[in-house]
Amino acid sequence: MYQDTVTLTVSAEHHGRENEAVDNAAVDVGLETVTAGVMKVHFNGQLAAPDEPTHVCITLNNGLSYYGPITGGDANAEGGWLSFECDMLDPELLK
Repeated sequence: MYQDTVTLTVSAEHHGRENEAVDNAAVDVGLETVTAGVMKVHFNGQLAAPDEPTHVCITLNNGLSYYGPITGGDANAEGGWLSFECDMLDPELLK
């Protein structure tokens, strides 16, 4: 699993409403490909997010961003994970 300290942005992008995004700076994450077109980001701590979040963007220290619609997730006080649709380069190849 690719590990990095990133900016993790959670956004709410609903048709007919103004988009809202919340940046979470310096988040320790693990990023992996689950299946073709689906990735999962594991994070430590709690994330700030708008109501009814729909998308996630993970901006790596090297400037590369992984972005897509959220397909699932789970979180508690210690951390959690989000799965999302994304067809970017497998993060394992960045090591």
